[in-house]
Amino acid sequence: MLARHAARVRSRRALWSGVLRALGTTLVAALLAAPFAALWGIGHAEVEDYVGPHRVTFATSFSGEIAVDLGPIGRAFLPSPVAPVGVTATVGSVGTAASTLNSLFSSKTLAAYTSLYEEPEVVIGAIVDELQVAALLQGAGAEAVLLLAFAVWRLRSQLLSPWVARTVTRRRTGVAYVVVLVLVLGSILAPSSPAGTRIPITIAAGSRFASVTVDSRVLADLLDRGVRGVTLLSGRQQAAVRTYVDTAVDDLSSQLDRLPRPRPGETMLLGFSDLHCNQAMTELITRLTLATRPRVVLSSGDDTVNGTAVEKTCIRREAGIAAGAGVPLVVSSGNHDSDVTEAQQRAEEMVVLDGGVVEVAGLRTLGDDDPEHNVPFSQDRTLDRPESEEQLGARMLQAAAARPVDVLLVHQPAASVVLMTAADPGARLVLWGHFHSEAGPTVVEHADGSWTVGMQEGTAGGVRQPTITSFSTPFSPPLKSADVYFYFRDDATGLITGVQPVHFTPDAEVVIDDRVVTGDVDDLPAETRARLSGSTPSPTATPTG
Repeated sequence: MLARHAARVRSRRALWSGVLRALGTTLVAALLAAPFAALWGIGHAEVEDYVGPHRVTFATSFSGEIAVDLGPIGRAFLPSPVAPVGVTATVGSVGTAASTLNSLFSSKTLAAYTSLYEEPEVVIGAIVDELQVAALLQGAGAEAVLLLAFAVWRLRSQLLSPWVARTVTRRRTGVAYVVVLVLVLGSILAPSSPAGTRIPITIAAGSRFASVTVDSRVLADLLDRGVRGVTLLSGRQQAAVRTYVDTAVDDLSSQLDRLPRPRPGETMLLGFSDLHCNQAMTELITRLTLATRPRVVLSSGDDTVNGTAVEKTCIRREAGIAAGAGVPLVVSSGNHDSDVTEAQQRAEEMVVLDGGVVEVAGLRTLGDDDPEHNVPFSQDRTLDRPESEEQLGARMLQAAAARPVDVLLVHQPAASVVLMTAADPGARLVLWGHFHSEAGPTVVEHADGSWTVGMQEGTAGGVRQPTITSFSTPFSPPLKSADVYFYFRDDATGLITGVQPVHFTPDAEVVIDDRVVTGDVDDLPAETRARLSGSTPSPTATPTG
């Protein structure tokens, strides 16, 4: 028995010793492979996104330059700030040189590129974020291949002929590793002069584009025209935005006594939809939030124009709406947003709804992103998942059935119809947008005397429909009434007792509507009021329809 016990102990020790040796060997192999995997990932990352209205493929390399390939027109070059790493941006759908002369720098195209001129660091940073993820994935794949090669090397005596196995020794392999690593690093780090023609852009002298060169006289002339056009357009737009904001702030300041305020025993919520990246309105809503201090800010989606990575600057500005007042911002993404948009919003600490109930500022909130997604710079739509708007509404209705919520956010009216035609939607407040026009508030009365308030919110960005014809709206004053809404919630029962819209007209006039009464808690039956004021946070829902 003692002999058998000693054998088992030795066996366990041998097993653990073998496992630890294997783990140690694998770790050493991973560390040795890491430089090559990292270089492969950095030099072979590739992503596609939109810059302005053009689809662009970004691919990393070790050229030390940022190159923009415009096809038949030529290429533009800029020294890379992280040389020797470089990026080649291949612009799609630019057509022939002749057609591009008339279209590449049209007024609408220039307006779409204004964000790149205004905040290039943020725009470039958004692309870099995507390239970093792609580089990590490429590097991980290269690491796996190298580890497989190491495993083959470790098993060389079983897999290769005896002569080859004896020849491929550890020492020779180590020397080969060092030589290859030095050669690869040397080829990357060795300074090199750019090959080919380099023509400076004359009008860019003294500007942020001073170091841009091109390899084509046609492109040099085009960029001279383009830089001049973007500079002029940007100046005009920013002046118009500043004038609009200053005028609206003056008008708002003269109406401070009319600003929405909760009554004793109430909490105030701020909601909007279809901001579409409008710079002027983002600043004004931020100031309005600071002046009114709502409990939470709610967005029913379409915060961007196209949901592209370069619209990160819009998301960063939008995050400031709530951050300055120290309150959360909850978003239910729309058809003009994207997965990239949602990732950027989460990075800015917004609460992005994804189909589940979340507790935000003490409120149970439910919603999901829109199943439809607009193709950037197009009216065409695709489905992100096999679900219709009506099915989304039905799913939200079911999610709220077990335990009703305080706020339910969707984007499109087709989903809201399912909710608002139910006998009990299972939510105290239902918000949506999409049509860029205000409708409501609508009140659904429940059998127990409580109610649900629904509101189709107008466009907070003052954007006309269709959005494709309003390229300039992110960097111009509102083109139509821009609407923001305040909702008043009774603290004892959780019911919404009033709605008060605030409108910003294209003439920079601020119109603060009177409060619209949506219900009176004093009219509630005693048993309902007692139940709602107790531990149950909302009416018991029995959704139908």
